[in-house]
Amino acid sequence: MLKNATYLFRQPEKSFYHSESRWSAVAQMALIYLSNIKDSKLTLYHSSITQDSAHWLVKDSKEVNELSLENWSVDNTIVEGNIKHIFGDEPIIESQAYPSIIYKNEKSREIKLIVVRTIGRTVCGRKKEWMDNIDRYNQLVDKIRTEGWKCDLCYLMSYGHEDEGNQCEEGVIDEAKRHQDWKRLEKVNANILLWEEIFSLISGSELEKYISHDLKRYTLMPDWV
Repeated sequence: MLKNATYLFRQPEKSFYHSESRWSAVAQMALIYLSNIKDSKLTLYHSSITQDSAHWLVKDSKEVNELSLENWSVDNTIVEGNIKHIFGDEPIIESQAYPSIIYKNEKSREIKLIVVRTIGRTVCGRKKEWMDNIDRYNQLVDKIRTEGWKCDLCYLMSYGHEDEGNQCEEGVIDEAKRHQDWKRLEKVNANILLWEEIFSLISGSELEKYISHDLKRYTLMPDWV
């Protein structure tokens, strides 16, 4: 039976699972692997949960609605690198945002930032820290652009992504707090990549055995996109 990727992130046990750092490394390897396949691209989605809660993901309506993986390599992608030193030893960029994957193409002066989310953390940030990471990531994009570089930001998530608002307290879900991440991503019109699409593309490849026994099982996509 097909399931969404969130079920894989809960393994091997619901309360004992791999860190997001591990999945960030998996994503980097998958993107580089896919880059070696001609015309490899990933679809860009957007949240529309407040407009239609039953169909909360839509494809980007822009003319360019895909992320091109052309020229992605081990030389130009970094996992959890120190963004302050993206332009060299002297820290030009000051930021409290920490992208999971950074793609930097010196020739085209282009940077792609990817924020990886699996389970256990929200996109917006921990409530006790009184911060909104989405604003910080958008500010980081603006700072990079002022340095004369093209820069885009994407969030890599499962379409089954859950945040703190989905968790039951004494068996009751607070509907007002539910799906806060999806609502916030919709508000800023964020670009979203789906783990399910990546798993579908690399299922059966030589990478699969290093990630899961059966990636195809975790490729369930919404039937409306």
